[in-house]
Amino acid sequence: MKLILLTAGCTIAAASVPASAQEGAGSSCYIQVPKLVAAPPGGIDELGSAIRKLDEALRPQVEEVNRLKAALDRLQATNRPQQQEVDENGAPVERNETGPSEEEQHLRSQLSAKQDQLKSDYAARQAELVGPVQARISQGAQTYGNGRGCSQIKMARSTDLPGLQSAGAQDITAEFVTWYGQNGAT
Repeated sequence: MKLILLTAGCTIAAASVPASAQEGAGSSCYIQVPKLVAAPPGGIDELGSAIRKLDEALRPQVEEVNRLKAALDRLQATNRPQQQEVDENGAPVERNETGPSEEEQHLRSQLSAKQDQLKSDYAARQAELVGPVQARISQGAQTYGNGRGCSQIKMARSTDLPGLQSAGAQDITAEFVTWYGQNGAT
């Protein structure tokens, strides 16, 4: 019985795809994320707020990583010879590199651990703070795009724009912002 229902469901789905394709394929559309974050309307402004909270929550870790990188750079600079040594004939003297010092190895280890922790914490906090907001906005974008006849919606970063524009995708940012301000994610 379950197999028959599953097969029937697949047949209905397969039959409905060509029917919708015959009605005319929708166009690709995109929404510019930088514009949403830069001047968001009510409802979308919570995305910028969530990103700022994420930044604030992780700032101490980022500063610690930057401090360790700077300390490692300073240590490496002091361990490097300032000038190439030359012998009495003016030929460069080969130095046997002893490898990183114990202190450098310790700093590298600390830096690696802090970077790994930052990546992990970023993923967790991003999912907690930004993820739900992104999901609501994406759902709103899908709802709006489907009503507009968009076959596909892309939340576009600045780097995505040239490719989307050359492919003929429609920029629906302004219309979506107005719609979202009035309707929100439904």
